[in-house]
Amino acid sequence: MRQPRSAPDQPCRPRPDHGGWTHPGRQAHRCAGRRNLGISQLVPKLFTSFRLGIVAALTGSLVLAACSRQQQAEAPVADQPPYAAVARGRVDVEGGLVRVGAAVDGTVARVAVRDGDQVRKGQALIEFNPSAAQLAVDAADAELRQAQAQERVLRSRLPGLKQRAQRLAEAAAGGAIDGQAADDARSAVAQAEAEVLAAQATVDVARQKLRAAQWTLERQQVRSPVDGEVVGLEVQVGNAVTAQTEMLRVLPKRRLIVRAEVNEAYVGALKPGMQAEIVEESAPGGTPIPARLERIGSVFQVMSPSDDPQERISRRSVESLLSIENPEKLRVGQRVLVRFLP
Repeated sequence: MRQPRSAPDQPCRPRPDHGGWTHPGRQAHRCAGRRNLGISQLVPKLFTSFRLGIVAALTGSLVLAACSRQQQAEAPVADQPPYAAVARGRVDVEGGLVRVGAAVDGTVARVAVRDGDQVRKGQALIEFNPSAAQLAVDAADAELRQAQAQERVLRSRLPGLKQRAQRLAEAAAGGAIDGQAADDARSAVAQAEAEVLAAQATVDVARQKLRAAQWTLERQQVRSPVDGEVVGLEVQVGNAVTAQTEMLRVLPKRRLIVRAEVNEAYVGALKPGMQAEIVEESAPGGTPIPARLERIGSVFQVMSPSDDPQERISRRSVESLLSIENPEKLRVGQRVLVRFLP
């Protein structure tokens, strides 16, 4: 430890009561006392100050720690309401959006609606060019008429062949002619009947072809399957589309619901009929919307990955369906947080 330096010798100043100078004996005594003030007197004082500083620091730390624990103990717990479970969800319409696609191949000739239009069930939405379909109908109709005509010809021959076969059979029985002629007549009748059956089958096939061509012609107009609002129109005039191509979607006029993915660890805490709160995922501090748990799924599925990279792990969940009391505040497809109340 570094020793403190003693004060340097200072000459004794003169005093007025001694004629400007101190007595030589007194001067020597005081100067010697100053020089003798050394380590033996300073070290105890330093240690005493050091101990007092340590005690003050420890006391301050204990006081701060006690205050911190008191503040934590007095923190209000009622600000965080107890939830049975919290899950992410998505607003949907009951039954989902209706996807309207092309039933046949065709080229778009007219688009009768736009996004946001209100449509009725059976209303024409999109029309294809009907020229090819109309030609197919005309060809099938002509084929049907030809088959029907052929059938009528064969049927008209059948009564005469039957009558001739009967006469020859009677003549052969009376011995007027040999039996071979009667057998040939009967064979001709059988062959004619078979030809009539074949012609009838040809007529049936032609009739089915005509129906198929007419069905294709009717599908040149795409009609709305439900009442609702047009959303997601994806075609325009001139587009060539194939069968099963999705062209637009219709938001049906049904109630809105929330599909929530509940982690398997919290499924046991849920019961149908329990109340819940729904808030926007982008604004969790907003005003909650009341909801009611309608159904708990029976099948586990892999949870959809979130935007957080740390949560992109395979976890299982059960889809739960909730009804909303104020659906006008939400939109289909909107992401929400669902807080299940105990």
